[in-house]
Formats: sequence, C-alpha cells, structure tokens
Amino acid sequence: MKKKQLASQFPSIYRRITEREAFKKLPKMTFSLPWWDKLNKPMAPVFAILTLFIVILLLAGIGVFSFKAYENFNKTQQISLQRQKIQEKINFWQSIANKYEGYKDAYFQMAVLDYQLGNFQKAKQENLRALILDPNFEDAKKLDLILADK
Repeated sequence: MKKKQLASQFPSIYRRITEREAFKKLPKMTFSLPWWDKLNKPMAPVFAILTLFIVILLLAGIGVFSFKAYENFNKTQQISLQRQKIQEKINFWQSIANKYEGYKDAYFQMAVLDYQLGNFQKAKQENLRALILDPNFEDAKKLDLILADK
C-alpha cells in the first residue's frame, strides 16, 4: 500500500531537460558598444597605448603613495621611540626628585623633558618647584619665560 501512495504523489511521465536543451531555448545575448562598431581598425593601437599609459600612471601613483606611507610609518616609529626615551628620562628624574626632595635640577630636568613632550602645564609646575627651591636659578627663569607664552 505504501508503494501505491508514493506512486500517486509523483507524475507518471518524466521528461528530463538537459542544460544544452535549456540553453538552446534562450535568446542569444551579445554585448557591444554602439561606438565600437564605428571605430576604425587603425584606432585600436591608439586605445591600447592610451590604456597602457593610464595603467602605468596608476601603478606609478600607487608606488609613490606606498613610498610616502612607508616614510610616514618610519617617522611615526621614530617619534614614538623618542617619546618613549624622554618618558624614561622623566621617570629617572622623578625617582631622583622623590629621593632628594630639595634637588632643584631634578625638577628643572623634568620640566625641560615635559616641555619637549608638549606637556606645558606639567612643565610649568615642575619649573615652579625648581624656582621655589632656588629663586636665582637662571636656567629655570629662562624656561619660565618660554613657558609663559604657552
């Protein structure tokens, strides 16, 4: 009985359509540019040369851009390394200042290093500490004048 139920669910006539037959029934499609047919055959080398010129220009542009990007990457790495070295020096002078609180040169050195990093507020505070410890400290006075504009 199960065979009869399965047989009744499917049609009794099978026809297989191959891909070849399906493609034969489709309309043939062609792609052409309207101006291409009007073009003379001697113009083909001109277009080839023009295309080659454009490709060379694009490759040269990519090369220049890549070179500039590489240079910028190297400069960024160098600046990062310099900032890291300055920060290490600041940490060193901070440890000296913590150990010897009355050592004006430690505060002055930290002020100069923070100025190099662009931390002007912190540089002003550290330079002020150096000037409090020694009001006649000439280098700290000069740095104070420079920091006054920042």
